[in-house]
Amino acid sequence: MKRILATLAGFAFLALVPAFAQGPAPTPGSEAFAKVIAEASQAGWLQVQPEAALQQIDAIQPFLLDVRNQSEWDQNGYIQGAVLVPIADLPNNLDKLPSNLDEPILVYCAAGTRGFYGMLYLKMLGYSNVKNIAGGLGAWTSAGLPVAQ
Repeated sequence: MKRILATLAGFAFLALVPAFAQGPAPTPGSEAFAKVIAEASQAGWLQVQPEAALQQIDAIQPFLLDVRNQSEWDQNGYIQGAVLVPIADLPNNLDKLPSNLDEPILVYCAAGTRGFYGMLYLKMLGYSNVKNIAGGLGAWTSAGLPVAQ
């Protein structure tokens, strides 16, 4: 009897192996993310240098999204006109974002990483014209660009 049960368990295991051997299956979220990665890889990773960002701000007045924490905003200043929504709070504050998914948006943080995540998140939400300021506020201030207090 034990031998029969062991044999049946072995067959059941072998029946399941092909399902696992196929690897992960794409999901709608992973497919959307793959499209964002493909777009970003062809467009300078959707980064804009601080000087070019300032030119865009002066020319087209994009929505500026600062994804740093309140303490960073208070201690280090911010780019004039920016809206502060910390990256961890972004999913709960979509009402602070433009309703027009085609509106130009520049995202930044302190050094560029959280801004990049924020930009990716906005792209996943369907925003079509989003870029991250490369190097964040650190690169902005190193370039001698204006910071509000």
